[in-house]
Amino acid sequence: MRKILLIEEDALLRDKIGTILREERYYVIAIKDRILAMNCLEKEEIDIILVREPILRENSLELLSFARQRLPEMVIIVMGNEENSFRIRELLSKGIYEYLSPPFTPSRILSVVRRAEEHLALLEENKDLKRRMVHRFSFAGITGVSEKMQRVFSFILQISQIRRPILLVGEQGTGKEMIARAIHQYAFSRGEPFLKILCSTLPQDFFRNGILVENGKKYVLTDTQEGTLYFEDVHLLPYPYQTELLEFLEEYRFGRKMGNLRVIASSEVPLEDEVARGAFRGDLYYFLSAVKIDIPPLRERKEDIPFLVEQFLREIAEESGKETMKIQKEALRVLIDYHWPGNVIELRNTLEGMVILSEGNILTLEDIPEHIKRGDYREGVLGIKVGMPLEEVEKILIRETLRFHRFNKTKAAQALGISLRTLYRKMERYNLGEENL
Repeated sequence: MRKILLIEEDALLRDKIGTILREERYYVIAIKDRILAMNCLEKEEIDIILVREPILRENSLELLSFARQRLPEMVIIVMGNEENSFRIRELLSKGIYEYLSPPFTPSRILSVVRRAEEHLALLEENKDLKRRMVHRFSFAGITGVSEKMQRVFSFILQISQIRRPILLVGEQGTGKEMIARAIHQYAFSRGEPFLKILCSTLPQDFFRNGILVENGKKYVLTDTQEGTLYFEDVHLLPYPYQTELLEFLEEYRFGRKMGNLRVIASSEVPLEDEVARGAFRGDLYYFLSAVKIDIPPLRERKEDIPFLVEQFLREIAEESGKETMKIQKEALRVLIDYHWPGNVIELRNTLEGMVILSEGNILTLEDIPEHIKRGDYREGVLGIKVGMPLEEVEKILIRETLRFHRFNKTKAAQALGISLRTLYRKMERYNLGEENL
């Protein structure tokens, strides 16, 4: 799986080409301009660049020079506006691999990318590929090859250059903090602080005093003008504190303290649902959700599981000083089929337990915990019997759908094919509050 950096200003064409390549199992980071591209190249190892000619020519071919200096063997394909032999010869002399003129049909795009892939294979034939193989399946240290994660990675690059608040929404264990840190990594390059604030355990008058200790170092937030403030689990912030947070953020955004400060918040539940039931301030929600990213749960990106398993087994071996364990195909299939309500964190902890308890150097079906082999929490398993009253069937279906989506009412309503308002009404009718699930 080659990692391709696609640079195209036109959002529709960028999405079209990205989809074409992803359908052919390429790993695509799609962005819109030269600055984002250079930021990406500085931190990631890219195999192939697919770039529009006007972008490449900006600032005296700066992007081309930077790419050549950073990764000399990288293949650069230029998408031009028209056939011009003089311009093509010029670019070829400067080290581009191929010049692609319109029309940008799927067959032409895939043909030139496959040729580039063959060219790279020849260059790598006699080299140590371990480091290169590892980089292909990750971005900013986050492992993921699925289309959903590739789109998240593209978002990370794009939003790292803006100063609007960012809201990350995803279930527990989906890696929201890792994504927040990746955004911070791409936004700053001089070691500015990343300050994590746990909204569930804030002391009284925190926003007035603004004192935070990170890794033994004391920060006074009111003096902080650069870096990232990461508000974890903002949905758990008590209602009285929400007013204080809004005032604090507005002071930074519109007041005299405004600097190069990034604000990122995360939530395990859709905040619009919390606003609807009066548990979260609407004005604070609108402030925080200027840019919102939905982080997919592991069950919606099962193609990532084999790569995550390989990564975690390697990490566990490094931590324990032992040889990296392998996993039997049948055992891996069970892990892929499981629902993973605890997402990536549950997968990591499960593998660690399997390694500790295993008596061999290959993980087998016998090493997998029983509840995973039984498929507990697996999608589609309902306790419905023939002859059960329809009302009871409906109650079970709604209850299990809410559990499956970890009480995400918006997703549950969509899965059931009913409106959010109807779902609330039926939940009240069947007494299906979160505390009763």
